Amino acid sequence: MYKKSMLLLFALIASALFASSAFALGSGAQVKNFTLKDLSGKNVSLDQYKGKVVVLNFWATWCPPCRNEMPEFDEMNKEFKKSGGAVLLAVNMTDGRRETKSKVESFMKDAGYTMTVLLDSNQELAEYFGIRYIPSTFVINGEGKLTGQIQGGTTKAAVLKLVEEAKK
Repeated sequence: MYKKSMLLLFALIASALFASSAFALGSGAQVKNFTLKDLSGKNVSLDQYKGKVVVLNFWATWCPPCRNEMPEFDEMNKEFKKSGGAVLLAVNMTDGRRETKSKVESFMKDAGYTMTVLLDSNQELAEYFGIRYIPSTFVINGEGKLTGQIQGGTTKAAVLKLVEEAKK
């Protein structure tokens, strides 16, 4: 019994250490400005949203957990647009092979989603944030500091909780 308890404790500690270092940026880090193109070809940068909470969600059309969270993210996006309190930017992992702009456009159109999609064609933003798994979600406060992050699929409620914390 003692051996099993110690083994379980070790496994929990190891997983916590791994999870806490999973991303390149830690909480409180100042996020550098970035610019990516949206689906219409327009440049969108983080600096455009100074003073607002920004939710970045890294995803791909072929990713089942990404697809599962999209309806709630779309609802959240609509609420953000009404309230003006935050912005959702869906950062697509567009590699030009498995994930292309045309696949993303078809996916968004077929589902009727209205989120702003940014194309991370060179994976530079994903590399900056240390993305190893998708979906991954980050919350940046109005001062440009990272205040929350979630690795893996999530819910609207979990993200909204991080958004509220970022406003404090």
